[in-house]
Amino acid sequence: MYIVLFIVLVVAAAPVSADQNDTHVLIVYYSMTGNTEEMARAVAEGVGSVDGAVAVLKTIDEVEKDDLIRADGIILGSPSYYANVATPMKNFIDKWYFDYELPLFDKVGGAFCSGGSRTGGQELVVISMLMAMMNNGMIVAGPLYEAWGTFGATSVTETPPHDGVDKYELGDCRLLGQRVASIAKRMNALR
Repeated sequence: MYIVLFIVLVVAAAPVSADQNDTHVLIVYYSMTGNTEEMARAVAEGVGSVDGAVAVLKTIDEVEKDDLIRADGIILGSPSYYANVATPMKNFIDKWYFDYELPLFDKVGGAFCSGGSRTGGQELVVISMLMAMMNNGMIVAGPLYEAWGTFGATSVTETPPHDGVDKYELGDCRLLGQRVASIAKRMNALR
């Protein structure tokens, strides 16, 4: 009886691992105030809403080379600092080629950004991250709405009436995660 109980406890305590056939979407973010992190969690929810897709949510300090290799999709999130990608995120992007010597051909990418004001450069930051992805051979996608799409997801967090990321901006993040995961899943089916 003790042996059976021990086996049940060991099996129950074992981590749940993703199936090898699952589509893995790596969400990498840098956040100082928590706004970009909140957006990253919403992106992960969007990825998780796609059957067979697994969201892997990590800060830039937690990501290892194997995470990038295993990912079918990569979604980056950065705050806008003076209309530019935050330095820690830029350094992370530079590691793809200079440190890891890692082309990311045919992985699906997306980007999101938080900023304090309506004209804080969020779209410029998203485009900068997307350009880095394209320069590394990735295929990029943004959220898709009923009749149109956008470059990525952004938020205004400080300018009144805003106080943090609102529900509409989080909805855009979910759409971004869902779209990148859906396309990555379709790409996997072709391989």
